[in-house]
Amino acid sequence: MKKITIFLLVLFSFIGAAQVSTTGLIELSNDGSIVYSAQLDITDAQVTLTLVGPETRWLGIGFDAASMTAGKDVVIFDGTTLTDRNFIGIGSVPDLDSSQDWSVSSNTVNSGIRTLIATRARDTGDANDYVFRTSDTSINLVWAYSRFDDFVLAWHAQNRGMTTESLTLSQDEFELPKFVISPNPARSSLKLRIPSVKSDMSLTVYDVLGKKIYQGVITQLESLVDVSNWKSGIYLVKVTDGQSTQTKRFIKQ
Repeated sequence: MKKITIFLLVLFSFIGAAQVSTTGLIELSNDGSIVYSAQLDITDAQVTLTLVGPETRWLGIGFDAASMTAGKDVVIFDGTTLTDRNFIGIGSVPDLDSSQDWSVSSNTVNSGIRTLIATRARDTGDANDYVFRTSDTSINLVWAYSRFDDFVLAWHAQNRGMTTESLTLSQDEFELPKFVISPNPARSSLKLRIPSVKSDMSLTVYDVLGKKIYQGVITQLESLVDVSNWKSGIYLVKVTDGQSTQTKRFIKQ
């Protein structure tokens, strides 16, 4: 499947102070009217899953799977909850796991498009859950979403497919002081705090398609950016001092 942009693979590799293995934002399906995308970010401690798709339909994605193979790990957002499940065979709705390990951190809707962000431990200890590894260079994913505007689960009969995606490993950051974004998510303003200011420090913000929407120079420990006119969704906030870079994720409600 086509990546949204190679730029995201490079940019997301700088998120956080620890190593992050990421797929970048993947366009799983695009029929001209509905686009369904996903992203996985994996650290030593946890996995972050981002799903972007139609507001009025359930969204599903399975890990380390090429089909509805019994026992493979899958999650489905049913309009209210992201449920942890496992495949029981082709043609059957995946079973609920006894342990629900995913936690939704953000669920925003803008112009009919839902952006869902959820996290779970990289290795939950549950035999039904796939163990993600930052050392992996690729991952097989199966996906599906409802054919109609409803949340009636029927995986096999829905729009679905399979893809193998590359995982790109980030680089550790050593020199640039860590910055803090607050509040996050936010509706009106983004406040950025940094421990110390170096010369030639800049602030750049990109949307999930890699389009630059803001650029400025950091001259003080605290900076405020008006985001009231930005669309709801995920943005990447990049701080650089000319030698090193840090990028963090910001959610506009």
